[in-house]
Amino acid sequence: MLRALPVLPVVSVFLLAGCGVAGTQFHPGIAAEVGDETITTKHVDQVTADYCAGVQAVIKSQGQAVDLQPRPGRTLTQSLISDLITRSAVEQLAEDYDVEPTSTFKTNLAELDTVLVKLDDDQRDAVTEYVSARPLAEDLLISIGGIELAKTSSATATDDDKYAAGQDVLKKWLDDHDVEVNPRYGLDVSTGSPVDTDVSYALGKTAKGGLAATDDTDYAAALPESQSCLLPPPR
Repeated sequence: MLRALPVLPVVSVFLLAGCGVAGTQFHPGIAAEVGDETITTKHVDQVTADYCAGVQAVIKSQGQAVDLQPRPGRTLTQSLISDLITRSAVEQLAEDYDVEPTSTFKTNLAELDTVLVKLDDDQRDAVTEYVSARPLAEDLLISIGGIELAKTSSATATDDDKYAAGQDVLKKWLDDHDVEVNPRYGLDVSTGSPVDTDVSYALGKTAKGGLAATDDTDYAAALPESQSCLLPPPR
């Protein structure tokens, strides 16, 4: 079940059942709080920016003829914050189970690193973090689920079975721990849908375009360069 790590962007959101959108009272500089861990807005913004630059540099270095499309930075940030929340929760759960990433995950990570070798350190770290967060959570949940299924002597359990069992364990963990996301990201991680949680009100056409459930290339093309990123179409 565990997939090889992608180099190009994947933006579908891996959801956490039981999480919600935080209220408007959120500490400045905090993107999300996941149990005992804090994810800062500075980190999310920096990784998103370096990821964008890094992917473009990889495509250029490989001489690929890729049809790049403008993508709203908000979309990339929403995907990243969702994946970082998931990874953080699973990593904290993995500590309780004394579980570490498998050799398969580490091999995939090493293969990804060979593709990113020409990037600078910040870009390489950002691309790695962006594309590995979800596969890492997957990898750890399979191991955690396997531990749980072994208690009932499920010797024939597949990776899909283990992953499902791991998700059940994660849901129980989430029921006992607080998970909140800063409303500035407009993300309801319980549904995977963008939501209008900003304290400001979108008036203009461009501003309202940022609240669309799916990417609008015309909207993205109208954004300042600092608020969009040229990337391959999502798969």
